Amino acid sequence: MRDNILRYLRENELIAPGATLVCAVSGGKDSVCLLHVMLSLQKELSITVEAAHLNHQLRGAESDRDEAFVRNLCNSLGVRLTVSRADVLSRCKQTGESVEEAARVLRYQFFESLGKPVATAHTQDDNLETVLLNLVRGTALRGLCGIPPKRGKIIRPMLCVSRAEVETYLEQHALSHVEDSTNASSLPLRNRLRHEVVPLLMRENPKLSSTVFHMSEILREENAYLETKAASLLRRAKLPDGGWSCHVLRDAPDALLLRAMRQLLSELSVSKPSRAHVEALMWLVSGTDGSQSITLPGEKLLCRSYDRLAPDLRESPASFAPKTLSPDGVTEIPELSLRVSCRFVKNFEKSMLSPCTFAFRYDTIEAPKDLLIRPRKQGDEIRLQGGRKTLKKLFIDRKIPASQRELVPVVTDGARVLLVYPFAVSSEHGAQPGEAALLIQFMHEKEYIQKEDTQ
Repeated sequence: MRDNILRYLRENELIAPGATLVCAVSGGKDSVCLLHVMLSLQKELSITVEAAHLNHQLRGAESDRDEAFVRNLCNSLGVRLTVSRADVLSRCKQTGESVEEAARVLRYQFFESLGKPVATAHTQDDNLETVLLNLVRGTALRGLCGIPPKRGKIIRPMLCVSRAEVETYLEQHALSHVEDSTNASSLPLRNRLRHEVVPLLMRENPKLSSTVFHMSEILREENAYLETKAASLLRRAKLPDGGWSCHVLRDAPDALLLRAMRQLLSELSVSKPSRAHVEALMWLVSGTDGSQSITLPGEKLLCRSYDRLAPDLRESPASFAPKTLSPDGVTEIPELSLRVSCRFVKNFEKSMLSPCTFAFRYDTIEAPKDLLIRPRKQGDEIRLQGGRKTLKKLFIDRKIPASQRELVPVVTDGARVLLVYPFAVSSEHGAQPGEAALLIQFMHEKEYIQKEDTQ
């Protein structure tokens, strides 16, 4: 067994020469075996071995017994030991996590605080239980990959050996250990799988843990390849403005698109996306018309505007306050950094027009003193050359993102829409040369600042 672990460590490059490796020791069979084996490999690997123990304080005197055992073990072996305590139950009350999840989080926080590589004593049997657990709960390929040999600073040197090999090793070296009474409980799902399901499967294949271990190795390689291809897909879909092209994503096979969506959610700091989040994102990308959005954890909004997918990072207002336009003056729309001027002319000339200046027959405006500039309202429509069109249809035709439609200025005379700036002018109100007209001019902030500077 020792030689298998040495070969596994070297093949997977789990620990660098000269490193100090901390063995996580609970006092159970697997962790005692881990510490003993790694101590025996110090010279061959050119490493220094230490130990760490976290008292979860969940089993009262039994937890303290485990801590005392580990202290005595490390003292007898001459191993430097770091001990800490965790209040798992308090975390459960604060976060709503299960006892198992809270204990796991605190345990890995403790490992992180050590600032050194940490070895845990997971075996082939633990890997088998993890794969079965993922199958029962529902999983994709990643869940069948089991426990990775390395994640960050955490390494698992004993994944290549079975629990039976561990027990044989302890007997051969006359090593004692302590038993965690909760391991016999049938309450945690993992324990039920271990005591009830795995023995049945072992009858069909006595080497099941080894079989699943090698399956997981193969699937990890395939999974890593697909993850690389998905990352390449995201890079191809990236737009210069930071968004993503939906048609590039849609053209990819579903297997890659699904992975790319998970990676995209990770980029948006959604660390553990649920299946519902991924499916919602797939739905968003699959659309081709108009604009849609989904809300992600943390109240983040992800929007698709026609072919562009991007998070909604707007700092601009969602709309603007309606203002009455003075027939002979200037009205400011601060939310849009816009000034709108109106002036009456007796004889309209086409030379008075510009891309931002519009002329309306004065006698067709019902109430010139009640001209209003406002966001669109439900049911708004405008008369165009081809007939009436709702503003909703106009915005869709013009591909105006849904998030921007409340920022489009609409000018009305109280009864009818005269102008949707800058997209459409009412065909029944346009002035002809020589007619009395009302000129409405739009001036953006940079334009009117420059004009004021030159005065």
